[in-house]
Amino acid sequence: MPTSMAAHNMHHPDPERRTNRGFLGFDSSALSARDAQDRRQLRYELDLNSWNLRIWGVAASGFLTDSYNLFATNVILATISFVYFPHERWCGLVINLFTLFGSVCGQLLFGYLADRYGRTRLYGIELVLVIVSTIGVATSSTGYGGMSFLALFTWWRFVMGIGIGAEYPLSAVITSEWASTSSRATMLSSVFLMQPVGQALAQLVGVWVLLGQDAAYNLHDKQCGLDELHHEECKKIIDGIWRIVIGSGAVPALLAIIFRFFLYDCGLYTLEVKNKPGNAFRDTQRVYGMPDVSNGMTMNSPVVAMPVYSPQPPPVQFSLQDLKNYLIRDKNWYYLLGTTMTWFYLDVSFYGFSLDNRGTLADLWATSSRVPIDSSLECWHSSLEGGKSLVPQWAEIGLPTWQTDSTHPCNTIYETLLEQSKQYLLTVSIASIAGSSYFIFAANRIPRRQWLTSSFLVLMVLFLITGGVYYGAAHTQAAPATVVLVAICHFMFNFGANTLTFIIPAEIFPTCYRCTFHGISAAAGKLGSIVAVLIVYGINTGYRSSNRQGLIFLLFATFMALGAVYSWAYLPDVQRSVTVDDDEDGMVTGENGRTSTARPRPRRQLETRNLEELGEGYQRAKLEGQLITIRDKWAQRKGNLRRRISPGVADQSENDSR
Repeated sequence: MPTSMAAHNMHHPDPERRTNRGFLGFDSSALSARDAQDRRQLRYELDLNSWNLRIWGVAASGFLTDSYNLFATNVILATISFVYFPHERWCGLVINLFTLFGSVCGQLLFGYLADRYGRTRLYGIELVLVIVSTIGVATSSTGYGGMSFLALFTWWRFVMGIGIGAEYPLSAVITSEWASTSSRATMLSSVFLMQPVGQALAQLVGVWVLLGQDAAYNLHDKQCGLDELHHEECKKIIDGIWRIVIGSGAVPALLAIIFRFFLYDCGLYTLEVKNKPGNAFRDTQRVYGMPDVSNGMTMNSPVVAMPVYSPQPPPVQFSLQDLKNYLIRDKNWYYLLGTTMTWFYLDVSFYGFSLDNRGTLADLWATSSRVPIDSSLECWHSSLEGGKSLVPQWAEIGLPTWQTDSTHPCNTIYETLLEQSKQYLLTVSIASIAGSSYFIFAANRIPRRQWLTSSFLVLMVLFLITGGVYYGAAHTQAAPATVVLVAICHFMFNFGANTLTFIIPAEIFPTCYRCTFHGISAAAGKLGSIVAVLIVYGINTGYRSSNRQGLIFLLFATFMALGAVYSWAYLPDVQRSVTVDDDEDGMVTGENGRTSTARPRPRRQLETRNLEELGEGYQRAKLEGQLITIRDKWAQRKGNLRRRISPGVADQSENDSR
């Protein structure tokens, strides 16, 4: 297969020639021999390489930045509440909703634009949005004349949400397209590892800034939040904490953006969408280097077996007729339904547990019942000379929103922030990082689509168990049992469904729609997170039972069950099982003491399908014998059941149908 630039700059057919997409009997023209050769050669050059640090670093740095900024909400909301709205519980809900809605807009908009204009044209713009909005958030104030702090802060969080949302399709698809087939899953899961790392980093930065402020201003001894004596001074100190925490999120973004503007579009996009094979091979070689060539032929060039059908031309990008053919006629809407609904149901539970869960964690860790606000409290009277306690007024208006632990109402804001960070790191962050790390090693060793279904079912069972244990252990000395189960849930989230819903949409769609459909899938997830935030807020405000958290666990279990159904029914296998022989013969010693050479034993292993194969969609999967949709899978199950009950009758009916 020639690889010289001159050969690849030869005349290629007009891209408008490729106007239809189809299989076998469908209305389409087969891919030309030259186009097929270019695709095979490009795939071969990509697959010569393994895990690529440069591509991973570019994608992971942005994903870390966005995760830090998104989940910094858990750190900054308590401090903002303390300073600006200590008794308004709906303000945190508004901030979260607009941040998540901005993410939906960013995922949809940037997913489409990245397919239309190229990945690298957009890659970096989303970080500019994050940097600008980070500065905007960190400098939000009431202003002269009574400007609303909440309105300004929420606006900048919305803009930040757009940048955060844009990162999902861009990072996933660029990593997927640049990776070799064998390293694709490990690179994608390594990028996704930055989500729990970003969560933990936000907590650690928050603790570091809090301890620094305490060392500088003696924050703890001022009894901030409990005493009126230093209340205004405490507000100024605490106001500086969240500004430093959120402003720090711009630092990794500034570092990442430098590398992004020097990244090239992957050869798959340049070849299949832009129809510029010369540029495709040139950019691939800029990143990976030139393959070994001898007399114009690639060394060790693979002999590619021709498929039983002709490879089909990629669809013409955003042609309405072709989009209709691809989704409706060729039934690839099944894939989109599978990715959107699995991500939606996953995020309902995941964000219900992970976003602004300060009160939830405090409730899980509580080993005693709620303490009444009365004169028996040690903080009912001020311990400072000339001070005045703020606690007596809580008996009438309730605990302030920053005080999330009703079992320790005498904790200052300093103690509350430290406790929240400890609980989050031990319950959520460590377990999530461990889950993502384990998945990196297991990504190519487990059937990913089947494991997605299984992990949903495991999470469903875990939620049911956790809910039951919570009802028995809540607010008692046995409460740590619930904490351990919740940590296991977070481990399973990232060891399974949370990581896989990010990976699979970056694998199964064709190049010209890959970013768009990944963005749609991710946006469905963020809509699920909006639903989760509303559900948790509604239960916490409208259901007064002290054990209401148990209801949330049981409710989320039903969403996990629905996620399992959609992943089982509407997603294709991204791997195939193949039989391989061991490379070396083994020496076998018989009973008579003689040794002989044993033939290599065949063994089964998983082989990852390449993006070009997966991008050919439902029709190819159907030809290969995969069953997509509940109806087809249910029909197969009924047929298998009939064979077990009466094999002769089942075989005869099958022959009659033929």
